[in-house]
Amino acid sequence: MKNLKKPLSVILAALMLLSCLALSAFAAGGKITVTLRVEGIKACLYYGKVTLDEASTVLDVLMQADKDSTALTVTVADGPFGAYVSAINGESEKTFKGWDGWLYRVNGAEPQLSAAEQKVSLGDSVVFYYGDPYGVGMQYPVINTDKLKDGKISFTSTDTAYDENWNPVTQENPVKAYTLTWGYGNGKTVTVTPDENGVCTIEKEYLTNEAHSVQIERYAENGCPTVLRLAPDFTVGEKTASSIFRELFAKLRDFFSKIADFFKNLFKK
Repeated sequence: MKNLKKPLSVILAALMLLSCLALSAFAAGGKITVTLRVEGIKACLYYGKVTLDEASTVLDVLMQADKDSTALTVTVADGPFGAYVSAINGESEKTFKGWDGWLYRVNGAEPQLSAAEQKVSLGDSVVFYYGDPYGVGMQYPVINTDKLKDGKISFTSTDTAYDENWNPVTQENPVKAYTLTWGYGNGKTVTVTPDENGVCTIEKEYLTNEAHSVQIERYAENGCPTVLRLAPDFTVGEKTASSIFRELFAKLRDFFSKIADFFKNLFKK
């Protein structure tokens, strides 16, 4: 059998070079692409890539997705601090009669600026979500899979509280009293509840040799979400060869589609 390592490495290097050139061309052309996820009260309303002009804001990303997709209907209102998102797909602020409404995070952090002021950059990840962090509370789960081989899963959240002088104090806390949905066996799911410390135990029959989808949910008594759900494609565990191939094929298809769109727009000018 011939040694295919060298030709394969050359192909991969060429693809990486083309990718860099394409991304540079996009940036030079005044366009950037970011990831947008919109988590509603009970479900994810949108998850995908958004391409828009450089120097755009977080609100621009959401409005561009509304323009590009029939999956979103965004309502913007004027407030004391400027424009803000009052409703998405009919899910309006103050649904639960508290401080609940639409908030956002960029790359896992909560900026201090409004969505109409916060700028985005190439490759940013933006999440709009419905919650009430100043009322019923909100946590942002980060999974711990150190003991996954033993079937143990837990989550932590970096939470912000305020002292008597309203100075912010951050602390890492365990996430408790949630519902975990564990995926296995090509589309099957099982619901798992954690112990009093927030640790879930996955039975051995569900620890199959594959990539497992994971989702976490928790709601206050009034129905308001109190944890930020994970992305719909979030997985843990080892991926099978077929899943790796599907992922690679999807990335290559997206890559060549962007190149085609770039040259199409270039020749139009």
